[in-house]
Amino acid sequence: MNDFEVEVNIGLELERAGRDDEAIAHFALLVEAFPTEPRAWFEYAGAFDSAGREKEAVQFYKMAMEMGLPDEVLARAYLQLGSSLRNIAQHEWAVSTLREGCARFPENDALRVFLAFALESADQPKNAITELLNLVIDRVQSPDMWRYARAIRYYAEERR
Repeated sequence: MNDFEVEVNIGLELERAGRDDEAIAHFALLVEAFPTEPRAWFEYAGAFDSAGREKEAVQFYKMAMEMGLPDEVLARAYLQLGSSLRNIAQHEWAVSTLREGCARFPENDALRVFLAFALESADQPKNAITELLNLVIDRVQSPDMWRYARAIRYYAEERR
């Protein structure tokens, strides 16, 4: 494990321990040491997000994404940015961010769930339930689901 990853893990441990101010300070130092590393900015944003300071996190998520995160981190960035936007009542922006993430990462179920949350917050409850029903049909592997998949899809489409 390289020094950068060690420092990221230290900051994440601070977050998990609920030491939010220390985590933010730790990631601020990481950003200072690695200003062109998008992952440093992403983790910095996450520290603000974990501390309940979503409004501050948004700018750093956007910066990290614009700098070019690797796909395994980018999917999380879409989710965390969308969630933060929803939490600060930027519902339409949250929906568009999460839709973009879902389009780019169609196999990411968490993005689809958070899109449903954002749709509900954006006063689109029918679209939210449709998203969740489609996720259930796509992912739940059981004979009962296969038997009733057509009826569930019909119900989901009927709600639009």
